[in-house]
Amino acid sequence: MSPIFKCLICRKDIERSTKTFWIKKGHLLCSTCLDTIDKNTEKNL
Repeated sequence: MSPIFKCLICRKDIERSTKTFWIKKGHLLCSTCLDTIDKNTEKNL
Protein backbone atom coordinates (compact mmCIF):
# COMPACT_ATOMS: atom_id res chain seq x y z
CA MET A 1 0.00 0.00 0.00
CA SER A 2 1.30 3.42 -0.96
CA PRO A 3 1.62 6.16 1.67
CA ILE A 4 -0.79 9.09 1.87
CA PHE A 5 0.47 12.59 1.09
CA LYS A 6 -1.21 16.01 0.88
CA CYS A 7 -1.73 17.82 -2.40
CA LEU A 8 0.45 20.92 -2.48
CA ILE A 9 -2.41 23.18 -3.64
CA CYS A 10 -5.73 21.94 -2.24
CA ARG A 11 -4.37 19.82 0.65
CA LYS A 12 -6.46 16.74 -0.32
CA ASP A 13 -5.11 13.37 0.74
CA ILE A 14 -3.56 11.56 -2.22
CA GLU A 15 -1.93 8.16 -2.46
CA ARG A 16 1.44 8.17 -4.20
CA SER A 17 4.53 5.99 -4.08
CA THR A 18 7.50 7.06 -1.98
CA LYS A 19 9.62 6.93 -5.15
CA THR A 20 7.35 9.52 -6.80
CA PHE A 21 7.57 11.68 -3.67
CA TRP A 22 11.37 11.74 -3.86
CA ILE A 23 11.46 12.27 -7.65
CA LYS A 24 9.12 15.26 -7.33
CA LYS A 25 10.97 16.47 -4.19
CA GLY A 26 7.74 16.46 -2.20
CA HIS A 27 5.82 18.64 -4.66
CA LEU A 28 2.86 16.33 -5.24
CA LEU A 29 -0.43 17.42 -6.79
CA CYS A 30 -3.76 15.63 -7.04
CA SER A 31 -5.20 14.87 -10.47
CA THR A 32 -7.79 17.66 -10.16
CA CYS A 33 -5.14 20.31 -9.59
CA LEU A 34 -2.98 18.89 -12.39
CA ASP A 35 -5.95 19.04 -14.80
CA THR A 36 -6.64 22.65 -13.81
CA ILE A 37 -3.03 23.62 -14.43
CA ASP A 38 -3.00 21.86 -17.80
CA LYS A 39 -6.24 23.56 -18.84
CA ASN A 40 -4.91 27.01 -17.89
CA THR A 41 -1.63 26.33 -19.72
CA GLU A 42 -3.48 25.37 -22.92
CA LYS A 43 -5.55 28.59 -22.75
CA ASN A 44 -2.40 30.71 -22.62
CA LEU A 45 -0.89 29.16 -25.73
